[in-house]
Amino acid sequence: MRLLHAIWTDMRFQMKQGFYLVYVIITVMYLIIMSFLPKDVLSLALPLVVFSDPSVLGLFFIGGIIMLEKVQGILMVIVVSPLRTMEYILSKVFSLAIISVLATFVITVFSHYENVNWVLLLLSTILTSSIFTLCGIMINAGCQTVNQYMLKTIPYMLLFVLPCFSLIAFPYSYLFTVIPSVAALRLMLGAYMSIAWYEAIGLAVYLIGMSYLFLRLTIRVFENKIVYQD
Repeated sequence: MRLLHAIWTDMRFQMKQGFYLVYVIITVMYLIIMSFLPKDVLSLALPLVVFSDPSVLGLFFIGGIIMLEKVQGILMVIVVSPLRTMEYILSKVFSLAIISVLATFVITVFSHYENVNWVLLLLSTILTSSIFTLCGIMINAGCQTVNQYMLKTIPYMLLFVLPCFSLIAFPYSYLFTVIPSVAALRLMLGAYMSIAWYEAIGLAVYLIGMSYLFLRLTIRVFENKIVYQD
């Protein structure tokens, strides 16, 4: 119950601060742009756009959210509250994943793309959002300003995003799949295109394992940098 209450509180905070409005505008812009694309281009553009949604949301929006909580003193209140660190972090992960899923499904539905594996799309969106959100929290924990956070985010974006282009240049190469972002994009592409069931299960299990690893690491970093301020 405490976690559910925290998720609902986070969602209300995000609505109040205008994050939902911003995301509605971004989603509408995506839909307008893709409405002009031919079907052969849309088949590749749609998964890339949908993938960028939870990744950008998780990595950049979480920075703004935590910075707002720091400025408004909310974070210090949470630190001394009964809410555990894991519950606080999971609340952020789940609340942002909900926005990602809503945006992903709206974009996909209104793009009129056929033969979508909705279960796989849901799973890949949640896992992508979770990994990038956890990464964003880890980066933000040691930052004092938004500008500092943005600068620290750049190398992480390059590390996670650039290898994803290997799926376009080398679609049958699994060399970069060890990078979570590449595995997430491959799984998401499978939701729109054909993918072997064993490959989908393998990617999903790997991403779940990486999400758990990122969660444990995020808890440690958050407690050291913010709770105990080492």
